[in-house]
Amino acid sequence: MVHTGFLPTENEAFDFILGFLKSKKQDESTKMTFLSSVSILCSAVQSQKHRNMDYYCSKAMLAERVEVRTPLGERGGEVLSLLKVSHQRFGSSGSHSWARCGSVGSGTSLGGEFWAVCSSRTFQMLMLEEPADMMSSSLRQQAMFCIMEMSQVNPKFQPLQRMELIQSGILSLISLPHNMEADTNREIISLYSRTVRALDEMLQGLMTETENPSMLVFIEIMEMLMPWILSNKIFEEVRALRTLSQQLRFISSFPVLRHLENFKIGGNLMGILGLVCMDSNYEVSTWASVALHYCFKFFVNQRQSVLKNEEERRRLLKNLQKNFQADWTTSLQYIVMFFKIFLNPDERTTIFTLCVNAMTAGSRYNTWAAVQMLEMIIDEPLPELSKVPELIETIHSNLNYIKDSSAIQIIEKTLQELAHKYPDEVILMLITIQDNVQNRELWKILAASSSGYATILSHLLKRLSFQDPKEPTQSLEISSVLASRALNELLLQSSSKLEVETLYPWLYMALLSLISFLVFEGGSKTFDKQPGLPEGMSPVSCVIESLKTLISSAGYEYQVSFMQNYRTWELLTEPEGYLEGISILAKSMTMRSCWHIRPIVSLILNILSGNEVGSFVTALAVFAELLRSTEVAIMADEAIIEILINLVQEDKPVIQQLVLKAAGNLGIHKETTKFLRMLQPYVLNCCYSMNSSVVAEAFLSLRYIIYNLTWTDSVVLLVEISCTLRPFFDDESEELRYNSIDMFSALLAKVKRRFLMVPFRYQVHCSLVPLMFHLQDENTSVAHVSRDGLCHSAKILVCPRLKSVCSTKDMYSIGSILLEEQKDKIPWFLSQSLSYFHNTQSSIRQAAVWLTTNKSPAGLSSLLIARKARLSRSRPWKMRRNFRKSIQP
Repeated sequence: MVHTGFLPTENEAFDFILGFLKSKKQDESTKMTFLSSVSILCSAVQSQKHRNMDYYCSKAMLAERVEVRTPLGERGGEVLSLLKVSHQRFGSSGSHSWARCGSVGSGTSLGGEFWAVCSSRTFQMLMLEEPADMMSSSLRQQAMFCIMEMSQVNPKFQPLQRMELIQSGILSLISLPHNMEADTNREIISLYSRTVRALDEMLQGLMTETENPSMLVFIEIMEMLMPWILSNKIFEEVRALRTLSQQLRFISSFPVLRHLENFKIGGNLMGILGLVCMDSNYEVSTWASVALHYCFKFFVNQRQSVLKNEEERRRLLKNLQKNFQADWTTSLQYIVMFFKIFLNPDERTTIFTLCVNAMTAGSRYNTWAAVQMLEMIIDEPLPELSKVPELIETIHSNLNYIKDSSAIQIIEKTLQELAHKYPDEVILMLITIQDNVQNRELWKILAASSSGYATILSHLLKRLSFQDPKEPTQSLEISSVLASRALNELLLQSSSKLEVETLYPWLYMALLSLISFLVFEGGSKTFDKQPGLPEGMSPVSCVIESLKTLISSAGYEYQVSFMQNYRTWELLTEPEGYLEGISILAKSMTMRSCWHIRPIVSLILNILSGNEVGSFVTALAVFAELLRSTEVAIMADEAIIEILINLVQEDKPVIQQLVLKAAGNLGIHKETTKFLRMLQPYVLNCCYSMNSSVVAEAFLSLRYIIYNLTWTDSVVLLVEISCTLRPFFDDESEELRYNSIDMFSALLAKVKRRFLMVPFRYQVHCSLVPLMFHLQDENTSVAHVSRDGLCHSAKILVCPRLKSVCSTKDMYSIGSILLEEQKDKIPWFLSQSLSYFHNTQSSIRQAAVWLTTNKSPAGLSSLLIARKARLSRSRPWKMRRNFRKSIQP
């Protein structure tokens, strides 16, 4: 068959190829002639403009060839079946089809893809059919050269075909006996050397295929070589490393490479070569060092954007050349530098994973090399890594298989460094591992380092600040509830108290604030479906467990027992009992000497003043209870009182109630009397609150104010207190009636008569009638304190007869004496009694009627005077009618 543009020798070569494919006779001489013919044909095609081989193979001929029989010898059937598989996988489409028209004097021709498949299978079989235990001819070498030449013409090999050619070439060389390089026969040595060079050129030709090298093909070559690099046979490992080093040398010389963005195995490549550099065999370590050198050059040329300028790149290349085949220490320094500068986060993580796997018992790698590499990497500040959870999982999976003590130490240090840089990812993974396999070994490692332990505690403290559910957090950021769980695990595994004691006040208040957010402020709904919580445990229970562990870890086990006895933990989970639980919790700190009280109080004051993050309600509740302690009370100053004054003026009943409690506890101590006086106007103002709980707390605070009064206090203060108390004498609440009258009685007991001023005497006179009427109060306690009040009033007003009957006589006897001794005040008394005609207690109404209808002439005349006075102020006619009815017998 004659092709236009071909020389006679080229046409002869083409005809021989077609004959060879049809023939069954395939001895060594025929095979060599076939390979020479292919080389001639490739050269001829390269001289054509189209450089396309698929124009020179007849479709009809090849179709007949497929239908009749295989010309490939005993394995022909296998080749044809593989050809069909190749077609099915890389099927035809567009311009590449099974039947394609082309025609330079040949009419119909077979598609280029099929030609490539047929040719590649032929060469693959030629290489594989060579003896695996000897090298007797240059057939392997010639087949590899032919593949290299075919790669320089179109069409390109399909990926599967290319991979099979790579695999066949590598297998045919590396599987040769181990003594080929040192054979006594010089011809065999020369033949082996030429075959090695042919394999290198074949692989390089497959990488280029008329263009710049493709990193996709390099990845395929590396994947084929890697099992041999990790082989247990030294000679196979040496051959694989030598081949890899030559391919790295080839690609490192190109400024531009194709498919560079798909090269994601830089970490594997550098890590494996770095570990193999420390192999005990000299040849293995030498070739690994050579390959690592060219690997460095590749990164410098292809990722030079990370360098400052071109001068820096050249200087680095010069240093690399100077240290070519340097000792392992120098190579390791370069590995650390390239790890930080040239590798991306995924590749860095891969090196970590390789080192961890290399430390396990039975690993192919040198454990000491992995330890040294990892140690030098983590001695420097860690750059950005990716897939940290997967790395933690690798450490956990291999931990039990690492037996070397130095390896264990470096693994522990690695975990601590990872936790320092990526605390959220590490903590989340540790929680996941614990939930899946109930293993706390990694928690122990984290808690073992004092500096790392303190760092993690500080990070958890930041995360414990309760989160606003409206503000989304990062996906890898742990929630405050998970932070409390992690804190609990760390505290359980640590025996060191120093770090806990240092951060105790902040951790303590952060956990209390979180409980307040979950329980008292209704934030538990935000975390109900939170992942990472043990089954059956609510977010509140999780935080409370952490609080228990924290208190115990700081050496305050007695507080935990005390709170357990008073059901404090149950109270903290209930909105209604939360403040009571906080009070008991704060009270437990005052039972014995707790040296954290002062730091906690300082932190609370910062929270109340807005300088620290935390729950106002919780901080104020703890502070109010701690003020019962003298140690805390003497810390009070004007700045603290100013904070309380600002808080009590807020229109929030809970805050007001807690401030009043704090004021009352200040009143327990004589040292804080002056500060209590500063709070007095606000306490008195709270007595008129619409919230009954606030009023009740204000009365308790007011009782302490009265308790600390002296006879030298100003009359204005006495008048203010008495004016505040008197309206509550007739309150519907028995508790308020009792407390107001009882405190008024205590106030009178504090006053010395000779210092009594007119304003306060007026208040005493105003209280006589109410106190007398409440002798008839249905509540016996109110009646009892009313009698005490009358006795003190009689003493102050110098009424000896009234004083003598107040202790023993009934209301009517006391009333008669009162009217006789205080004749000038009768109109006033009768006027007061009118307001009791509609009192809810019938006994008090009867007492009021009795007083106004007293049969004594003085009483009747006074009644008429009072009636006239009231009518003169234009009282309604209905009031006048009711008045007449009320005085009728």
